[in-house]
Amino acid sequence: MKAKILTAVIFVAVLCSAAYAALPSVTVLLKKNSPECEKMLSVLRQIDSQYGTRIATSYIYLDEHPETAEEYKVRHIPMMIFWDADGKERAREIGPRTLEQVLAVFEKVGIKI
Repeated sequence: MKAKILTAVIFVAVLCSAAYAALPSVTVLLKKNSPECEKMLSVLRQIDSQYGTRIATSYIYLDEHPETAEEYKVRHIPMMIFWDADGKERAREIGPRTLEQVLAVFEKVGIKI
């Protein structure tokens, strides 16, 4: 009985993570104590609460991961990287954006939300 329950729990976890991974997403590269970056975190929270089943969000503090700044050639913050459901980069935006502006970027690159 315990083995069947454990198998069911693992199956559900795999399905949920696969569904989440198959979503278009936005990653915000930011720094701590930046007012512009704080605005973007607020927008990410809005996306999570209103579109969490259709858009995945993530953020990376460049203070803690400076190699990421080099990898993505970050010159200004916050930087948003937009990904399609297959994980392909579709767009980049620099500077704080509103929820509506973030959604417009997805639309501009042909990703329906």
